[in-house]
Amino acid sequence: MKVSVITVCKNSEKTLERTIRGVVQQTYTDLEYIIIDGASEDNTNAIISQYRAHIQDWVSEPDGGIYQAMNKGIQRATGCFIYFSNSDDYLFDERVIQDLVEFATTHRDCDLIYGDHEARFLDNNASIHQPMPPELLLGEMVELGDRRIHQPASFFRKELFDRLGLFDETYRIASDYKWFLRALQDSTVKVCYYPRTIVSYAHGGASANIRQLFDEVFEIQSQCAALQEIAWLQKRITRFQHLYIQQLETIQKQQQAIAKRRDRIRTLETQLANSDAMILDLHQKIELMRSSKFWQLRTAWVEIKQTLKSIAQNR
Repeated sequence: MKVSVITVCKNSEKTLERTIRGVVQQTYTDLEYIIIDGASEDNTNAIISQYRAHIQDWVSEPDGGIYQAMNKGIQRATGCFIYFSNSDDYLFDERVIQDLVEFATTHRDCDLIYGDHEARFLDNNASIHQPMPPELLLGEMVELGDRRIHQPASFFRKELFDRLGLFDETYRIASDYKWFLRALQDSTVKVCYYPRTIVSYAHGGASANIRQLFDEVFEIQSQCAALQEIAWLQKRITRFQHLYIQQLETIQKQQQAIAKRRDRIRTLETQLANSDAMILDLHQKIELMRSSKFWQLRTAWVEIKQTLKSIAQNR
C-alpha cells in the first residue's frame, strides 16, 4: 500500500529539517514523499536539496497559502493514503506510518483514521492529547472542545478528497476545520480512531492568530446548514455560555491574585520605608557619637596605641 506524505512549507529553515528527518527515517518503505514549497527566500530549499534522494516530488513556486499548497500536493499524490507532515511538526517515532498502514489494512473500511498528538507549547512544555471517539467527534468539533480531531494526526484515504472535495482555499487558517465538518456529517465516510500518538504538533503555528482563526471558524459554522438546526444551535449556545462563565471565573481569580500581590507590594513598601528610617536614624546617631568628646578621646587613644606599637616593632 503506497502512502503519500506531503509537506508544505515556506521560509521554514528553522524547523523543516526535523520534519524531513521524521519522514525519511520511517521504517515503512512504500512511501512517496512530496514537498510543496511556496518559493521560500531563506535556506529552506537548500535543506530540502540535502534530502533529494528521499523526495519523489518537489516543487518550489509561489502559491496562495497553506491550503492551496496542500491541494497541490493532493493532486500530485499517487498513494492510497495521504498524510500531511507539516513543517512545524514531526512524526512521533519511526514506526508511525508502518503502524497506520497495518491499522488501515486490518480496518479496510476506514476512510479517515485519526489518533493522538503530542502538543508542544511555546513554554517548551508538552503533553499528549487524545481526541473524542468517532461518535462524539462532530459534537466536540461544533462545540470547539479541547478533544477535537487534528489534521496533523490524521491519515486520509486519497479517494476521500475525490468524494468530498479539496480544502477551501478562501480560508487562510481554518479550511481543514471546514473539511472535517463536511467529512463528519457524511454518513458514507467511515471515521476510525487509532489509539496511538501520531505526531508532535507545534501549537503556535499558522493557527496562532486567534482572532483570524475563530473569525473563520464561526463563519464556517454559520454557513453550515446542518449546524443551523435547533439542536445544534442549542449545543453551541450552551457551550459558549459555559465558556463565558469560565472566562469570568478566570478573570475573577486573576483579579484576586492581583489584589493579593498589590497588598504584598504595599507591605513590602512599608517595610522598606521603615528600614530606610531606621538606617537614617542610625547614621544620625553615628554622626553624634563621632562629634562627642568621648569619641574624639577614644580616637586619639587608638592613634597613640598604634604609634607606640609601630615604634616598638621598629626598635
